[in-house]
Amino acid sequence: MKTVELGRSGKRSRQLPENDNLFGWTVFILLLCGFAVACWIGTFYVFTHPEEPFNYHILEKLKKLDAPKRFELTAAPIGEFMGPDKLLAKYGAMSSWQIDEQSKNLLRSFLRNYDHQVSKIPYVTGKFTVLDSYPLSRTKFCDSGIVVIAQSVEVPTIYIEHLFPAGAEQLPAMQRTLTTGLGIELRRSYDLSAIIHIDTLGGARLLFTCIPLLYGPYGTTQGGSGFQLDPPKSVNLKAGFPLVNQSQVRDAELRLAQHRRAMASQEMASAQSYAKSQPSLVNAEPSVAVSPAASGAAAGVAAGSPRPAVTPVGKTNPREAAAASPSTPPKASLVATGTPLVVAENNQPLQPFLTASPTPATSGRVEVWQTYRPGQMPRGRLLDVDQTTELADKGIGNATIYLRGDFTVTAARENRAVLRPRQSLADHVLNRGNARIIVEYSRGTPTPREGETFQRAMDRPFQIMDVRRGADGQINIYVREVTSAE
Repeated sequence: MKTVELGRSGKRSRQLPENDNLFGWTVFILLLCGFAVACWIGTFYVFTHPEEPFNYHILEKLKKLDAPKRFELTAAPIGEFMGPDKLLAKYGAMSSWQIDEQSKNLLRSFLRNYDHQVSKIPYVTGKFTVLDSYPLSRTKFCDSGIVVIAQSVEVPTIYIEHLFPAGAEQLPAMQRTLTTGLGIELRRSYDLSAIIHIDTLGGARLLFTCIPLLYGPYGTTQGGSGFQLDPPKSVNLKAGFPLVNQSQVRDAELRLAQHRRAMASQEMASAQSYAKSQPSLVNAEPSVAVSPAASGAAAGVAAGSPRPAVTPVGKTNPREAAAASPSTPPKASLVATGTPLVVAENNQPLQPFLTASPTPATSGRVEVWQTYRPGQMPRGRLLDVDQTTELADKGIGNATIYLRGDFTVTAARENRAVLRPRQSLADHVLNRGNARIIVEYSRGTPTPREGETFQRAMDRPFQIMDVRRGADGQINIYVREVTSAE
């Protein structure tokens, strides 16, 4: 009996280690499963949140993220163009947490090159004044280029820090161009400045970080200064946003105030010098009524009045101003109205304006804009086709410029037409008139037929939207029909 009991007890003692091993392996397998789940969740988080510096570094090492790419205007991500008023209305009411979430989403979309983007991208539009500019370096978001602090002209509580990434060879031109007081116009036609970060500056002020997705050339309306942008090869997320701190914004505002005081002093000195050098003229005739079309002009004549237009002393004759080269801004501007010529006084010096210069492209949509009766359009300069050549190099900025001449329709479809200036025999022999006019018509406005010829004088000119020079020397003039046939 004892032998049997001892045998049973020995058998039990041999089975205990087997049970212990089974429990240990179960725990080990469960730990492996938990580790696998954690790795899967971590990998998913890394791929879905590239805006985190650690995640971006891993994805960049694994070559799972492409560098920021240059978009074509016709292939850019679908977006929503927002002026300063819309930006304030949408983001001004958000809490700090909501703004932070929006910033992460915007930066995430940019780093993915907007691949499989569902929501619309916010693009900044409007006019801004440069407060100051700072060079970019490897410690910043982009390793080379310029970042500009600018303030909205329409809504002063809206600020932008606009990134201009470019190669090192472009920096001298950029530093000469992007100076305090420069005007920047972001247009929906040629600019795609996407917002990638939002921050608050205190006092209901908002700062938007934006970058142009086209990375095209930029130039000023004066002096012919310009530079070419290039997408950054990589970005440094550890630098953080915004790129400029509150102290730099305050210093930039002070610098703009000093610049404006200096400009005002120069203008006052120039005005005093001009007044001393000009004789006084007293007009003994009664005042001439100004027509509604020319309200706000410095001088004018009543509609239907038999009196000739009076040219003040010291002003350029209107006909000479129309024939002057656009490179030298005249002291008198033409008003294209149905009444006799009106001289508009312009004592304010022209400020350089920065505009983007990618090749214009149309979306195929028929837009609508305001049109006027003949002679009732806003004041502006009136040019012939030959006078628009220099605008291809300098741009038009925010000036209102009109085009007149004799044209022949060479192509027409939907709401667009291509025109060529009618040439005389002398023009043909001298190879003049190397210009092509692309006209866009508002919805409901009839389009001319191919082969048709017509003349546009000062009462029904086209409004010039842009002038570009092609690689072959071809001048392309982009205009709009802004008058009705009545």
